[in-house]
Amino acid sequence: PTEVVEVVETVEPTVEVVVTEEVVVPTEVPTEVPTPEPCAPATEGALAGVDPRGQTVVWWHQHSGSREEGLAAMIAEFNATNECGITVEAQNQGGYNDIRDKMNAGIATGELPGLVVGYQNDQAFYALAGGLADIDPYMNDAYWGLTAEEQADFYAAFLTQSVHPAFDNMRLGFPPNRSIEIMYYNQTWLEELGFTGPPTTPQEFHDMACAATAANGDGTGGYILRDDASGLAAWTFAFGGDVLTEDGTGYVYNSQATIDAMVFQKALYDEGCAYFTEDYPNPEFANRRAIFTTGSSSGMPFYAGDVATVATEAGRDPDVWGIAGIPHTTADPVINVYGGDVMIPATTPETQLAAWIFVKWYTSPEIQAQWAQISGYFPTRASAWDYMGDYVANNTQYGQATDLLQYGAFEPQLISYQSVRDLAQQAFNEIMQGADIQATLDALTVEANALQVELMGP
Repeated sequence: PTEVVEVVETVEPTVEVVVTEEVVVPTEVPTEVPTPEPCAPATEGALAGVDPRGQTVVWWHQHSGSREEGLAAMIAEFNATNECGITVEAQNQGGYNDIRDKMNAGIATGELPGLVVGYQNDQAFYALAGGLADIDPYMNDAYWGLTAEEQADFYAAFLTQSVHPAFDNMRLGFPPNRSIEIMYYNQTWLEELGFTGPPTTPQEFHDMACAATAANGDGTGGYILRDDASGLAAWTFAFGGDVLTEDGTGYVYNSQATIDAMVFQKALYDEGCAYFTEDYPNPEFANRRAIFTTGSSSGMPFYAGDVATVATEAGRDPDVWGIAGIPHTTADPVINVYGGDVMIPATTPETQLAAWIFVKWYTSPEIQAQWAQISGYFPTRASAWDYMGDYVANNTQYGQATDLLQYGAFEPQLISYQSVRDLAQQAFNEIMQGADIQATLDALTVEANALQVELMGP
């Protein structure tokens, strides 16, 4: 038989090899980030979408003479260099009272400037009528505002002064400059009387003033009394108290500190070591009819001029004089600081932001230093002194103030303070004429608080 053989063909399986091209994925994918436009609106926060570019900010102020000329040059610099294209138009509107009248009229009609100058009690009036913007949202904005470090550069009392407890702690103004209440003293005369330097305590002040009075022998020579409300507040601070209640919403003129301050001054007056004058105190000081006076630091140029004039007329070297804090019972001096703020009226979001951008520039350290030298005021930021070395070196008394600014305290920001100032002055003079100190200060406190309630009522 035939053998049948089955032939099986073996076929090797085909393996398909796929070669892929190696793909390298970069760790960072380069992307083209567009450069933001100068001064472009914020995309986040309370001010998102508000565009300040091209705005005109009208500024009502009170500066005149050389201050106004210097300010005009500064504003021209801002207008030419700010990347937002903002134009500031500064307009002198007279004194503070004139500005107050114009603002009240503007609030009624809606015709308001973009920026205005005024005191803290003015802010309360305007805020009660809804005429001011709260500056905190601008100052604290992550995009447009000031960093924590920049805010800390302002002297604490200066930055706090325009925060109003009576208006939910709104920040109704911002400090471009300040003056302080100081004691002027004649160093040359003190040394002639056997003293080495200015007094730091009330007792030292008493002894030196009485020694100068005895040397003159005609009822002059000691301290010229200052009867206005700022002087009363300054002496209260020096005796460790305040004329504001702790919550900042009322007056307390009958605290032990104010009583002690008035007892001290009344004793000086009764002993003949302090007196009143109807003239400005600086000529009296220059002519050695007062070894001490107190007043605003803004008066320093007038003191310097009068001291120099008296020396020239007498054919002798001028007396060496200086400034210091009012003698105090506290460990450190407590200095009464005051000055007008810039405020942002309630207008449009764009104008308000543009006004803030100017304020931020105006209160920057280098510009602060420039303005301080033009105006004679003190800067409100500590770092401004870095740009004022030559000026301080050439103005001894101005330089003496630098260490005092850190000890600032401030007078009431209350809406009634303009009128209360008159009441305080009246009370001071009544006490000097023999009225009971406690009863007079009690009555002043009651009347001042009643006036505050009345004005806040509407």
